[in-house]
Amino acid sequence: MTKERAFTILQTTTGLIFLSLGTIFTKIALSEVSPLTFTWVSIAIGMTILSFYTFFIRKERIPKGMTKQIWLYIIAIGFFNFAVGRITMTISLSLMPATTNTYITNFIGFITMAMSIFILKESPTVFQVLGALVAFSGLRVFFNFLPPPKELMGVVLTVIGITGVAFTNNIARKLAIDTKNELSNNIVSTLAILIGGSIAVVVGIILGWPPHIEGWKNWAILLYAGVYQTAFFLTFWNSILRILRSYEASVLGASTVIWTALLAVLILGEVLTMNKIIGICLMFLGLALVQIRRGQFSRLLRTKKAEVADVKPETGV
Repeated sequence: MTKERAFTILQTTTGLIFLSLGTIFTKIALSEVSPLTFTWVSIAIGMTILSFYTFFIRKERIPKGMTKQIWLYIIAIGFFNFAVGRITMTISLSLMPATTNTYITNFIGFITMAMSIFILKESPTVFQVLGALVAFSGLRVFFNFLPPPKELMGVVLTVIGITGVAFTNNIARKLAIDTKNELSNNIVSTLAILIGGSIAVVVGIILGWPPHIEGWKNWAILLYAGVYQTAFFLTFWNSILRILRSYEASVLGASTVIWTALLAVLILGEVLTMNKIIGICLMFLGLALVQIRRGQFSRLLRTKKAEVADVKPETGV
């Protein structure tokens, strides 16, 4: 491993720990600030910071001649990521423990993989299907009994949110393929948050004006969520993906459930039971299996058909 890769992994891990810390801070703020208010105010801050970074610091400009299809991709990314994903996932965090919320959120990779079969026509491998089955079996272990109605509603909202974000992951990949990676990540991210974020802000203002945010602590958490979790980390993660392999980024990204769980125990006083630890371990095992790219089902099926075609029918003579 080169020094650059080792430093990047250390840098990524540090960034993810601070991202998990943001989840804990958000959970604290949601005891006094409504989820809708927290969402639209933090997004508004993130929109401002990211726009300033892209258009004034980096001096990037929207390319001329972007097709209608490209704009539709960006609109979809913005709407399902910020208008749908952020609102539902913030509300869900207010209804359930931070550890449970992060655990469910980390299933986004498996949903993205399932959607890619239909959106990108990508055939999964045997190990990817096996990994998904292992990870989802961990749900039964993690939830050793049916959650109470409030937490169950949080689970439903989290699933809705990560499904929306998983859809945007596939659309973003399709956008990159169609544009041959020639469209700046900063431009895509900024336009997406301006479009989808504006919808979230308008909805928040209509349903929750004026915003009730009291105390410097809540404002500090909102700034942290807007500046770091929304604007900075989006750009930071794009730069990380240029150095790390996809499986390294996936495993490191899923480690947020560990950091969130540890911080939740220390700061929020949450209890990490053995069944939750085993469920988290099964998710990591499933994620590791998903990274194995050998043995695609489509190839296995073609091989099977070829073998059948080669078998000559018996004549009975």
